[in-house]
Amino acid sequence: MHASDPGPDEAPTGDAPVDVDQLYRDHARALFAWATLRLGPELRRAVSPADLAQEVWLRVTRIAHTRNPSHSSPRAWLFAVAKLVLYEVQRDVRRRRSELPASGSTSRLLALDAVPPEVTSLTQRLARDDAVRTFLARAAALDDIDKKLLIHLGLEAMPQTEAAARLEMGYEALAKRWQRLRARVREWPIAREIAE
Repeated sequence: MHASDPGPDEAPTGDAPVDVDQLYRDHARALFAWATLRLGPELRRAVSPADLAQEVWLRVTRIAHTRNPSHSSPRAWLFAVAKLVLYEVQRDVRRRRSELPASGSTSRLLALDAVPPEVTSLTQRLARDDAVRTFLARAAALDDIDKKLLIHLGLEAMPQTEAAARLEMGYEALAKRWQRLRARVREWPIAREIAE
């Protein structure tokens, strides 16, 4: 992220706000899966996937009125906010590395007091959901490139051209690999609810 990029609380003003309740119903599983796949071992000592997902919903609720619908789909916007929150967590963990106890503390990194109880209970249910756990286990078993394709294209709704550049792959190779992976993933339980 560049210094000139807007933060998750500084999104551009738009004409039509996003329906946060609908966005939540449509993408809660995808966001939880994304948080689980994106948090590495070091970050998990400081933040759980459920806490990261809750913080994203809190930010989305705060800035929904600023969303510009001409810039991206609601899902892509949600994951753009999610990535910015993740970058903040990564930056805070690096800065506080020497201060954090081994077990970590999300209260030092995220402002979770304002998270609505229904969001907290849903993320706790998602963490125990067998179908979500099966999806995550299968995603964890993918090779590194396929896992990145699933995250960037299937969850974040990133344009294929951007994913190809980020992964340093030719567009054609990426498109073919994603097509094969997408066909496999769609056979997984609840995959159609989680991945695009």
